[in-house]
Amino acid sequence: MNNSLVKILIEAKKINKWIPAKFLVKYDIQKVNLAKLEDDGLILTMKSKSDGLVLKLTLKGYHHFNK
Repeated sequence: MNNSLVKILIEAKKINKWIPAKFLVKYDIQKVNLAKLEDDGLILTMKSKSDGLVLKLTLKGYHHFNK
């Protein structure tokens, strides 16, 4: 996963915010297998009426990526 993308997700987790996937396109979010990360318990995804797909790291994901 792109280092910039990881940093964004970590910072969002610190302030307990969901990040719309549409804002992460320039960080190659489309190349990331979100279903696998969700199955591994590293990330949460949710459909939002206003923002579409939104993402948030789980606590396990935070510890996994924040090494």
